[in-house]
Amino acid sequence: MPSGTGSGVAPSRPRNERCEQCSGLAHVTVLRNVCDPITLERFEIQVCRDCGLARTAPQPVHIESYYSQRYYGSRHWITTAYCLWRRIRVVNLTFGEVRAHAVLDVGCGDGAFLEKARQQGWRVIGTEIGVGRLSIAGIRVASSLADVDERFDCITCWHVLEHLPNPLASLRAMRSRLTADGALVLSVPDAGGLQSRLFGRFWFHRDVPRHLFHFDLRSLRLTLESAGFRVVKVWHHELEYDLFGWIQSALNGMLRTPNVLFDALTGHPRRTGYLPIVVSAVFAAVMFPLAFALTVVTTLLRQGGTLIVSARPTGSVAGGTEQPIQTL
Repeated sequence: MPSGTGSGVAPSRPRNERCEQCSGLAHVTVLRNVCDPITLERFEIQVCRDCGLARTAPQPVHIESYYSQRYYGSRHWITTAYCLWRRIRVVNLTFGEVRAHAVLDVGCGDGAFLEKARQQGWRVIGTEIGVGRLSIAGIRVASSLADVDERFDCITCWHVLEHLPNPLASLRAMRSRLTADGALVLSVPDAGGLQSRLFGRFWFHRDVPRHLFHFDLRSLRLTLESAGFRVVKVWHHELEYDLFGWIQSALNGMLRTPNVLFDALTGHPRRTGYLPIVVSAVFAAVMFPLAFALTVVTTLLRQGGTLIVSARPTGSVAGGTEQPIQTL
């Protein structure tokens, strides 16, 4: 388990001084005392001066110890249904709703997206370290990309890239498993969006140290290009992620305990008295209209809390030139 308790600073660990994306040596610390909402250890956010990729520092050697049972929660069924509908829609917008393709979902979690894609006529395979969490029968799940030899028309990577210790190498491995005209569809929190810049170390989607890297559109594009991809479509929000990010981030700046509302909604054990939970619920109800309006405005300004990108292998004739799309 993580060694820190209370509000202690995470112990120093060996770190790679070179940027994992461009091998640059010049990093600047842009945020200090960023709190892990689970262990309450403190970390920094450093940004590469050359390519803009941000990383958590220090990066834990045994990152798996930060994925305790408290990390995993359950969505409300309406949120789950909407999330799956949106992800299928993004894939369909990329492929023009052509069926009978093969899709690989990297970091497939509980397999819900794979099951939805299978219902849409896709042939599906997933990868997941914790394969024991899967509850859907009949879906093949490998423990890593190294165990997958097939080629796929589509590879999806929903809020996974920021968790990987070497995003560039992982993207290159994904590219090697795409067909010539295949597509990669991925999503990450937008570390360059207004939500991230406004809330700083209190931003709900910072989630150190599980988020080892923090992408804005520029650094994500550079990483994809270095891995042999070209970006063809960009979306600048995921409604429920952005909405909740506004509310919980504001609460994180107000309350001593982080993610009180999130814990209550996802069934995590209570870490506070009932008053902070009541305060959080009342605040959420009052702030919801403003959070929705901010989500709309930041989406239109391309400054939302989430990036969704579809990319094709360099040299592919499919997909055309980049087409930013603002709404889902």
